[in-house]
Amino acid sequence: MKFLFVGLLVATMALAAKPAAKPRRLIVWSIDGFAAGYLSHPEFLRLPVWQRLMKRAQVFDSVETTYPAVTYPAHTTMVTGVPPAVHGLRSNHPVDPFNLSKGAWTWYLQDVAAKTIWDIARTQNRRVANLMWPVTMTETARIRYHLPQFDRAKGPEEVKLMRVLSTPGLHREIEKHTGIALTEYSSDVDRFKAAQYIWQTKKPDIMYFYEPGLDSLEHAQGAYTPAAFAHLAALGGQIEAMLKLNAKRRDTSILIVSDHGFMTFKGKCYPNVILQKLGFVDPAKKIWDYWFDTAGGVARLVDNNSKFEFDHKAAKKEIEAACPTIVYVDKTHEDFKLLRSQYSANAAAFLVSRERVILNASLAGTAFDPEATGHTHGFLPEREDMKTVALLFGPVRRPGIKIRHVADVFKATCQLAALKCPVQKSAATAKKAP
Repeated sequence: MKFLFVGLLVATMALAAKPAAKPRRLIVWSIDGFAAGYLSHPEFLRLPVWQRLMKRAQVFDSVETTYPAVTYPAHTTMVTGVPPAVHGLRSNHPVDPFNLSKGAWTWYLQDVAAKTIWDIARTQNRRVANLMWPVTMTETARIRYHLPQFDRAKGPEEVKLMRVLSTPGLHREIEKHTGIALTEYSSDVDRFKAAQYIWQTKKPDIMYFYEPGLDSLEHAQGAYTPAAFAHLAALGGQIEAMLKLNAKRRDTSILIVSDHGFMTFKGKCYPNVILQKLGFVDPAKKIWDYWFDTAGGVARLVDNNSKFEFDHKAAKKEIEAACPTIVYVDKTHEDFKLLRSQYSANAAAFLVSRERVILNASLAGTAFDPEATGHTHGFLPEREDMKTVALLFGPVRRPGIKIRHVADVFKATCQLAALKCPVQKSAATAKKAP
């Protein structure tokens, strides 16, 4: 069995096109979970707002995402132009076998090993606004108008936390003028009102804006449901409102992007149960030598500087016997080099789901649950159900903008915002950390 080879993202790491002399303004607007399949779905095509928008947009359908096809790695690739194997974000969650981080996500920008757009823009005296883009927990001075994505509490305590983490005074200012106290639990409606306020009053050169509502609905109910189409209709209304706000400007573009598609899984594999059986994980002593860091339909084997040699033959036999359609990929497999170049440069091995079985890192009571079902992503990015979209709105059509992969968003941003963007690091320099 051979996975479709997608190659290294060489083009996206090249020097971006020479910018025009006059700076331009850009909104990079992420709608999480906007699967490519929506664009051809009959229900979507019947939505009046999207009928109008599709006539105005440069449409990039069937956009391929990252290995793995999950939110944080994909969004980090969009702002760096390099794959997870290079920028270092290989999952939505840190490697944490015994939950010492209490359910943390990979929030922190210090874990990103590649240069980001806001770092590039800052050196060119361009002002960036960030409204809760993933993986933006960093010093507030790094991004001019900064509201990071972070979640540690609900209610008033979460509001207090966001005030501390954001650009001094910005969170309270937005609340004063819009009535919205932004947190991770804010609706897409409230996020949009805050985005309008920032765009109009702060006038950033580039604004990154993230809306998670569609993805949340899809995880709960699945993609292509009445609720999903209703939400897309509302988002389309937001896009039209922002286009109207910028209608008289000839220097402004809006780039709608997304991170992955969606599918319904059937069956759940727990590979770390097998590692526990083989003696590589000891929950009682909270010791682990090796661990499968899972991300939907793929996983990477992490070596915790173990003094023990890993038994690939035994692991492969046990996992493939217990979990139907899961493929064990070690250095003898033809796709090992591809996964190392794109997903994780220092993984000892990988697991790949060929069909609909999902991988879960928990130490459950059994290695496989055939009845488990739900809605998710994180499978091989070349699968049609994992592909996503991008749409470009601007005063003129830009034939030079090509988005075939989420990494192309980086180069497109440099072109649209007239930034001089340097060549990024190669896969050989990927960060070597679990």
